[in-house]
Amino acid sequence: MAVRIRDRAWTETPLGAIGHWPQSLKTVVDLMLASSSMMSLVWGEEAIHLYNDRFTELLREHHVDALGQSAFQTFARSRDVFAADIAAGMAGKSARLQAQRYPVQRNGRLEDAWFDVDYAPVRDEAGRVAGVLWTLRETTAQVLAERTLRESEARHRLLIGSWAQAVWETDPDGVVVTDSPSWRAYTGQTETEWLGYGWLDAIHPDDRAYAERQWREAMTIRGLVDAEFRLRAPDGGWRWTNVRAGPVLDAEGRIEKWAGINIDIDARKRAETALRDSEAKYRALFESMDEAYAVVEVLRDDHGRWADFRFVEVNPAFLQHTGMPWPVGQTATELLGTPNPHWTKLYGQVLDTGRSIRVEESEPTLDRLFDLNIFPLDTGLHHVAVLFTNITERRRIEERVRASEAWLHLLVEGIPQLVWRSAELGQWSWASSQWQAFTGQSLTASIGRGWLDAVCSDDHDAVLRAWDGASLSGRIDVEFRVRRASDGAYVWHHMRAMPVRDDARRIVEWLGTTTDVQQLKELQERQSILVDELQHRTRNLIGVVRSMADKTARSSADLSDFRLRFRDRLESLARVQGLLSRLHDVDRVMFDDLIRTELSAINGGLDHVSLTGPAGVRLRSSTVQTLAMALHELATNAVKYGALGQATGHLAVTWSLEPMGDDGQPWLHIDWRESGVAMPPAGSAPKGTGQGRELIERALPYQLRARTSYQHGPDGVLCAISLPVSASKEVGAYG
Repeated sequence: MAVRIRDRAWTETPLGAIGHWPQSLKTVVDLMLASSSMMSLVWGEEAIHLYNDRFTELLREHHVDALGQSAFQTFARSRDVFAADIAAGMAGKSARLQAQRYPVQRNGRLEDAWFDVDYAPVRDEAGRVAGVLWTLRETTAQVLAERTLRESEARHRLLIGSWAQAVWETDPDGVVVTDSPSWRAYTGQTETEWLGYGWLDAIHPDDRAYAERQWREAMTIRGLVDAEFRLRAPDGGWRWTNVRAGPVLDAEGRIEKWAGINIDIDARKRAETALRDSEAKYRALFESMDEAYAVVEVLRDDHGRWADFRFVEVNPAFLQHTGMPWPVGQTATELLGTPNPHWTKLYGQVLDTGRSIRVEESEPTLDRLFDLNIFPLDTGLHHVAVLFTNITERRRIEERVRASEAWLHLLVEGIPQLVWRSAELGQWSWASSQWQAFTGQSLTASIGRGWLDAVCSDDHDAVLRAWDGASLSGRIDVEFRVRRASDGAYVWHHMRAMPVRDDARRIVEWLGTTTDVQQLKELQERQSILVDELQHRTRNLIGVVRSMADKTARSSADLSDFRLRFRDRLESLARVQGLLSRLHDVDRVMFDDLIRTELSAINGGLDHVSLTGPAGVRLRSSTVQTLAMALHELATNAVKYGALGQATGHLAVTWSLEPMGDDGQPWLHIDWRESGVAMPPAGSAPKGTGQGRELIERALPYQLRARTSYQHGPDGVLCAISLPVSASKEVGAYG
């Protein structure tokens, strides 16, 4: 840099030739060039920049030559960072600035860097401030390390807080002078009650002397505290705690303070007490629940590094949790061959730091995973204690549970029911994709009572009443209408839910389904209609049978004649009922089915018969029985006396459909025409033929609003019947 300064054309700068520089400028430049520190000088109002070789490191990647240039021009991007400092220096002020952040070009990109900066004014021969001299020391690595340390400490505090019930500190003499909100929350003490030695008052009277003795002995030997005793709980009861504490030392080995934590072990202690009280009876249970315990001696290699460990003491549960043979006196390498080296590292770390560690660690040679509490026991003997549990099976179960939950989720997503969960009465916490797809609600919109927005407002009261009574009945069972997103229609649904309870039988949430019952509702309505129709038909049928019996009796010659006539008419009525029973398959009985059924039954077939008319003429259910009886009478007479009983006879039945009668309804016109019949002489008609004619000429018009005519032609019976029918869906030719 000295060479570059001598070779610089300074006449082109506001400083002019070197020979004309004031002695003060030359002196400070010589001082700067001779310094091993990173130094920079700005001179004059234009802030002309000079610097030494160390400062050049900051400019190398800028690819600029800042020598003799204005610092404001060279560092225009950072002007707002140092302009105020230059102004302060030119005003005669000096300062030391620590951890100043400046943008620096490195590795081809602009990065933040931190420097400790000293600047001071440089005066000329007249005593005026002519420039500012800067001395910089980069502290980027230190700043980043301190930031990492702070983050590490924050994570450490979070880790401790996740498994410790109380964390606290005392002064070097073991006196509590700092508040501990976690202690007060755990014990219910106030801050005043906690400070000093007031914490002893929170200890059970039977354990107080022991706890105080443990604490004072640890302070005397500057050792660790690891004691168990009972603490008062905020509810007035007592809970067992494990207190662990130790001294925090400064660089000279002096105690700065004591730090401690309390771990709630009440459940474990109560279990141990119960097991001791019933040791003979519950030995197997005790062995399965107790934690494994071991004391190990950590061994160094020839280079002083932690290399292996030897088992000094183990409890019986150790063998159960590890599956190892009796290990006392042997090293891990002797037992396992190639044990996990991280075990030795953890044990050595506990001895080096004097701090306990809780960690989960696996041992591949045993194919097991353990949850461990490792704490120093005797640092002089390199002994550490390990309290651990085999959690291999628990982890496997957790993995199976996760797989089961995934399967359950797949099942829930696949069933047609709309599934949901409710944390509180009526306050949904989750709804399945089926609910979202059916209602169009998003998951967020259905949370809380937002799902009610998809329920018909007329049903809100019924739904809310069901929820209000759920805590007493222990179930939800209610029907309401839900809006379907695809067309906006409200569809009937049936909601069922049961509570999920914890071990104390308290309800923790509700799990339920909402099932589409619209089709069931429609079927129930149809069933009700069918039942009403059945009752109506039954009453009509009884009336028909009664009337038929009366008329048959009046027209019969004797009881035997009555029996034959009545049986034939019952059979005809049964055939009609057979046709009516098909109404679950078809809408109406068709006339062509009725006439074919009746004639085939009476005549044994359709010989001497011609049928002509459109197919699919639908008869009203209320007209079928009466019309069938009339056709039966016609057919019976035709078999006995007419076209179906004589070899030369022929029966022609034709019918037609008038789509729109005078009354606006379709009408069926039936023409019954017999021919080729040898008619009996006038006045000698067979006895008993009056019932059929009476039915046709009087009953049909009265009951069915029919128009009829009946007469004896020269060669057979001629009968015409017209009556209103149902509108046909399809009409085709039949003949």
